[in-house]
Amino acid sequence: MFILEICVPSTLETVLKTVGLIVLAVLPLLTIWFIQRRRTQSARSALESGLRLNPPRRISGTSMTLVMVNGKEDREHYFFDTDTFYLQRGPVPTAVRLSQITSVTRTSDMIYERYVWQVCFSKAAGRRCVTFTNNLTLFNRDFLLFLEAVRKANPLATVDRAGLRF
Repeated sequence: MFILEICVPSTLETVLKTVGLIVLAVLPLLTIWFIQRRRTQSARSALESGLRLNPPRRISGTSMTLVMVNGKEDREHYFFDTDTFYLQRGPVPTAVRLSQITSVTRTSDMIYERYVWQVCFSKAAGRRCVTFTNNLTLFNRDFLLFLEAVRKANPLATVDRAGLRF
């Protein structure tokens, strides 16, 4: 004769297993959030302490804008350091002081699931705007450093917030 025994777990045991699974599922997300928050805070504190950001750091993704330089096609690239924003088309970059930037705003346009950002600045020749996608990733925070540097250099500038999703 076979005796079949059914084991029914108690309510407490079921609750503990469920809570344990939820904690295991949320733990990696909390870790990523904590790391991202620490990097953002360290970027702000680095700028506040006067850290030199040399050499210039690239803040643009792969440009879709082709320009002609000396009869050859080239792409635009954007960089910044502690006090200057650089627009590079060809071998010689154009320099703009961060204090001359009037706005850094996110547009509604997207390229490859990344928003297009617009940087406007004033020079002697007038107001000019450039657009590009940023190269912000979980491990490359240079674009956030750029936003903080613009806020510090020109408190009157309009600077949108940025994140990994935008």
